[in-house]
Amino acid sequence: MKVKRRLSIFIGLVTCSVLLSTGFLSAPAQAQKAIEWRMVVSWTPEFIGVRKMFIPFVEKVNQRAAGKLKISYVGPEAVPPFEQLKPVREGLFDGSFTHSAYHMGEVSVGQGMDLFTATGKERRAAGLNKIVDEAYRKKANVTYLAGIPDGVGYHLMLRNQKIDKADLTGLKIRTSPFYDPMIKALGGAPVRVAGGEIYSALERGVVDGACWPALGALDYKWYEVAKYQVRPRFGDTVYQILVNLDSWNRLPKDLQDLLTQIAIEVEEEGRIATMGSLESDEKELQKRGMDLLALPPKEAEKFLNAFYERSWEELVLKREPEFGPRLKEAVDRMRKK
Repeated sequence: MKVKRRLSIFIGLVTCSVLLSTGFLSAPAQAQKAIEWRMVVSWTPEFIGVRKMFIPFVEKVNQRAAGKLKISYVGPEAVPPFEQLKPVREGLFDGSFTHSAYHMGEVSVGQGMDLFTATGKERRAAGLNKIVDEAYRKKANVTYLAGIPDGVGYHLMLRNQKIDKADLTGLKIRTSPFYDPMIKALGGAPVRVAGGEIYSALERGVVDGACWPALGALDYKWYEVAKYQVRPRFGDTVYQILVNLDSWNRLPKDLQDLLTQIAIEVEEEGRIATMGSLESDEKELQKRGMDLLALPPKEAEKFLNAFYERSWEELVLKREPEFGPRLKEAVDRMRKK
């Protein structure tokens, strides 16, 4: 009997060992291995969009995915902003936190999302994200996971030139392609300067002014080299979270649903956070010598018309004949409600 018992125990141990080694049984140590994503970000960590939007997104995912998905990221020191879509499209990165202006030569319809003001919830309800996502999937092999509007928009900073008209004739203005139609319409000369070089370009007089989201001058200390913040502000800065389509499709459904839910949360929470920073930033910039320069009402209207009218036509409708008109029509319907 003892011999039979020992033999049974031995056979049982061998059987368990075989089952474990072949994966038929699993122990906690053999739990599902975490999916690891590596993303690329278009700005340095001190930029408010990174602090208030992207980092909270990453922290939420890493916490709530409960070990199933982990996200790490690198910044523009790894890949310059204007070159980031290609490695994401090709799968060298799983995603990016960026802006449509940095890849409008490849996909321009996203520019239209900056040409009106609305919350993330309103944009999704109107089907705008769906149209933009369709374009990115077709043209760039990425999915448009989130479009996070900051509720603040853009502004023009001037080095020391005080203006009282919507006229930039003779002035060299730092732009990205996004600002070009407006600046040209106002008589200015667009100059390409990377975000990290704006300080030195203003300091040395390479440019007379710079366009940028209305939040950022305090982070980058541009108040030391620019005297004026021109008002009115214009547009609604919409930051993007793009995900390589193959990386997205490899995720199980529960993680896709989780990321979508977190994206929706960050679209609302990020907007509230950035809007809450505007007034305090403007006051602090004025304390540090960067004054608000408000155009008279009629000139302000000309200034805004130059942005909205020229930007829709030149950045979206002409460049995106398939998706541009669909987005514009959907935006117009949303605004009429």
